[in-house]
Amino acid sequence: MIVQINPLLDPLSPYFLPSNKNPSISLVSAPLNDHNYLSWSQSMLLVLRTKNKLAFVDGSLARLATAGVNQTTWDRCNKLVISWIVQSLDTSLILSVIWMPTASQIWNDLKKRYYQGDVFRISKLLEEIYSLKQGNISITHYFTTLQGLWQELDHFCPIPSCTCSTTCSCKLIPTIQSYREREYVIRFLKGLNEQYSNVRSQAMLMDHFPSVQKVFSMLLQQERELHGTNDNQVLAVTSNNERNNYKGSKTFKRNKDYNTKVCSHYGRIGHLVDSCYKKHGPPLHHKHGRVVNQYQSVSDEDIDDDQSVQSQRVVSHNSRNMFTPK
Repeated sequence: MIVQINPLLDPLSPYFLPSNKNPSISLVSAPLNDHNYLSWSQSMLLVLRTKNKLAFVDGSLARLATAGVNQTTWDRCNKLVISWIVQSLDTSLILSVIWMPTASQIWNDLKKRYYQGDVFRISKLLEEIYSLKQGNISITHYFTTLQGLWQELDHFCPIPSCTCSTTCSCKLIPTIQSYREREYVIRFLKGLNEQYSNVRSQAMLMDHFPSVQKVFSMLLQQERELHGTNDNQVLAVTSNNERNNYKGSKTFKRNKDYNTKVCSHYGRIGHLVDSCYKKHGPPLHHKHGRVVNQYQSVSDEDIDDDQSVQSQRVVSHNSRNMFTPK
């Protein structure tokens, strides 16, 4: 006896609705606009396929003509898919599709409006691919941009598969595929900045032409090395500037302290009475005829000045004695 499984409870059925369904979420990160239909549609088809709801947009699961449980379930699933599509559109497009009754009608309407003709899009893709340069962007950003354009071109111009009744031994299709991959690698290398010319030459001189993934890995290593060298140079310059600023601040502080210190013993600037050599004498570690530090230099100068003052006092006293009447 064959037991019929309720489609509402069968995870393999397109009518199955999980408990965690959410009709108000967007299935893709970038909503549909005037310029991204192809990438948007590919992302939407991928998600709808994983949710087992693709049949509601490609028209392969039609609504039953007779009323019943399956018809009600179909309506619920159809409304859920419509909600997912609407939530994945730019707000300016929602009003143009919100009143359509089925998800497949909305899908076909958007395709007719935004799917560009193959020839025009191929022409635009070729122009973008062969004019793309790295410029100021990173290796990863440049590679990702070029790969997206190239994969879209492969979507419009796929390499045909062999349809021979017997196994083909001429290897024509693999050869064509290798030519296209080589063209992709060459285009990737030619758009690089000149600082990666060594990697470009190395890749083109290999006996076995490398894959684009291998070239990308080589370029990432070179980019890390270049950035590491630049970071070290910046660090060295910063350290040197900090040392110079520190020395300048020390000199400024020393000059500032020198000008603000006044000896109360005899009014000289540059030191305080506690370190006055004239009053306390030089320190024990002071060597005759050798300047030990800045305070010694200042104090020796002060001593010389003081001796000069004393000499002037003696001369003045003698002069007064010379002119004193007997």
